[in-house]
Amino acid sequence: MTATKTLIALLVPLAACGMHAASAQTPANSHWRGDFVYFADAAQFTDCASGKRWPVAMAGDMVALQRSYLKWQKAPATPLLVNFEGRLEVRESMEGPPREQLVVERFDSVEPGSDCATLAAAKGSVTPRPGGN
Repeated sequence: MTATKTLIALLVPLAACGMHAASAQTPANSHWRGDFVYFADAAQFTDCASGKRWPVAMAGDMVALQRSYLKWQKAPATPLLVNFEGRLEVRESMEGPPREQLVVERFDSVEPGSDCATLAAAKGSVTPRPGGN
């Protein structure tokens, strides 16, 4: 059995129970605030509170978030502070096995000219820099 089939075999029973790996970390439709970057058809989100980073699924209200990012970004591939309601979900990835991704349920807003670093500086604290999750 391949690693992908093994992972799917492990996740299917959890999905049948209405649970998945992300459910223990984040309840459905949590509020998220952090840096969003969209470049070359790939989207990444870094949570300001934890410094953790996830790919963003091309689902839900992602199109509205993407349009707003493209309107307000300062330069290509630069982070922009965004706010949205969403959830973590294990989804098929374009390359490799299924992985945890953020699904944007309801896009709220962008904060032009801001990112996690400027937010932390305004609060007088240091934001952990992401090294992945």
